[in-house]
Amino acid sequence: MALPEAEFILVDDGSTDDTIEIAHSLQGRYGEDRVIVIPLAGNQGAQIARNQGMDRARGEFILFCDSDDVLVASGVKSLADTLIRTPILDYAYGKVVMTDAALVPLAGMEPIGGSFQESPFEMAGYHWHTMGVLYRKSYLDKIGPWNPELTGSQDWEYQARVKLGGGKGLFIDTLVGSWRQHEGGRVGTRKFRPDYIRSVVTACDGILSASIKEQKCDGSLKRRLAKKLIIHGLECGEARDAGLHSLCFSRARHALHRDVAAQGCCALLTLIPLSLNGAVKRMISRN
Repeated sequence: MALPEAEFILVDDGSTDDTIEIAHSLQGRYGEDRVIVIPLAGNQGAQIARNQGMDRARGEFILFCDSDDVLVASGVKSLADTLIRTPILDYAYGKVVMTDAALVPLAGMEPIGGSFQESPFEMAGYHWHTMGVLYRKSYLDKIGPWNPELTGSQDWEYQARVKLGGGKGLFIDTLVGSWRQHEGGRVGTRKFRPDYIRSVVTACDGILSASIKEQKCDGSLKRRLAKKLIIHGLECGEARDAGLHSLCFSRARHALHRDVAAQGCCALLTLIPLSLNGAVKRMISRN
């Protein structure tokens, strides 16, 4: 199962535990050319850390793994073998299972990962977890860095750019890793955070612009992006953040340009009292 020529790049984004000490011990065991440590000043964010790692990487393939994730060696090897056997592929991806802190799979949760159709609607889908995909570095050089302005939906926005870039990918039905759900800091968030909402708006705008540029945009993609913005707009209303509520609905209407009927429905939703936004959000999210 070993990948003898792999390099491991650890970007320490302001850790407060013994990460650096463990990394240095691994350097002593495997060598500093194999285990590379990049310390960042303070906590700069996952996107900055990933970009630092990409800039330093020397290998042919790249896989991103966050601090709360656990890789499965056989799954990573399956992805690597696939790319080695099939030079026409730009990336290969598999499944990631959600677990508790002890790595026990969560009941009722389907693994993340599945094939998708080459359609505009699917450009804004979520078909692999951040650590569930192995890329050719040459393709990521074309896609460019992670957006440093995003504090949320970074992986979703990057995945959309990967798809819009026209690269060839393949889903492999293999388990690549475990995504631990636990208390404490995470890349994502379940609480209302204004910066996160603004990041989602920026990501939606970026995906819309990129899809239009690549001529991979249609009404289905616009409505998918608008729905995401509307749901977050209702979330802002529930939190009584009128400014962000207005921003989300404004960008949703922009995404629905020339779709008069959908724009009308969007306008009607803005008339709902903020006190009812939470209930409406839950109803729309289920559909």
